[in-house]
Amino acid sequence: MSVFVGLDCGGSSTRVMATDAQGSILFQGQSGAANIANTPESRLRRSLSAASAGCPAADYVCAGMAGVVNDSTKERATSILRDIFPGARVRVEPDYTAAYFACPAGTDICVISGTGSLVCSQDDDAKQIHRSGGGGYLIGDEGSAFQFGRDAVRHFLDSPFSASESLSAAIQQLFGTLAPGDIIAEIYRLPAPATILAKLAKSLITDYRAGEPYALASVDHQMEALARVTRKHIDQFALQSRGQLKICLAGGLWKGSGEIQSVFEQKLRGTEPDLLFVITRIEKPPIHGALTLAHRMVNPQSF
Repeated sequence: MSVFVGLDCGGSSTRVMATDAQGSILFQGQSGAANIANTPESRLRRSLSAASAGCPAADYVCAGMAGVVNDSTKERATSILRDIFPGARVRVEPDYTAAYFACPAGTDICVISGTGSLVCSQDDDAKQIHRSGGGGYLIGDEGSAFQFGRDAVRHFLDSPFSASESLSAAIQQLFGTLAPGDIIAEIYRLPAPATILAKLAKSLITDYRAGEPYALASVDHQMEALARVTRKHIDQFALQSRGQLKICLAGGLWKGSGEIQSVFEQKLRGTEPDLLFVITRIEKPPIHGALTLAHRMVNPQSF
């Protein structure tokens, strides 16, 4: 019996699922961060090992991994996974590829907003996934949980005594202090600051619902920026010729934040008034996309 394993490896967590050829679930596991670009390798290996502990011996493994930006990162990730799953055929794809293949059939564009953000689509002959954005927290990731978290902590540092109780409590929990200097020092000591700051996105959304001016401005700015990335993607890959575009939203930011989605939809429709957008949220986690690709490894021509 062949065993197929899919992995969803992100900046916050790692998920593993194994199935048989009929799709019956044989194993599920979860652990910490495994972004190949910025998770220290020792921690990354621990996360992968912990998430896959107890998994039956795999025949086909496909990982959708954050941080896979070039051949070098893909090769390094492949080598690590071969150590974790000896004897298996291993394929590594960027995390957005797994997210796209978890979207409903007929999806034209996947807009991902989790710790980071990215827009992707598949070309007409189904041979290549195109992406826009996703430059990482230092140079991009518009409309991501990290960007919201950064806006939240900047607001606190600018006005610590006027910050909401919920934001102050979240800051205290994350950093163990409310002293601005200590917070700044702690942020610069973090091995993966984007992952930590992204946790403050929930507090910003709470402040948005309460009408806090900084949160209103942040949501407006970040959703405008994400809509611009999406519009650029549509133009660059000539997707407007389809007339109607089915957009699927993936990533943790969209969960439980319908208000944020509404602002994004408003901004996007304002950029392309002649296009009809059908916007939905992803129903299956990206790990199901990785599993779909793992099953396709039986027939390499299906990629």
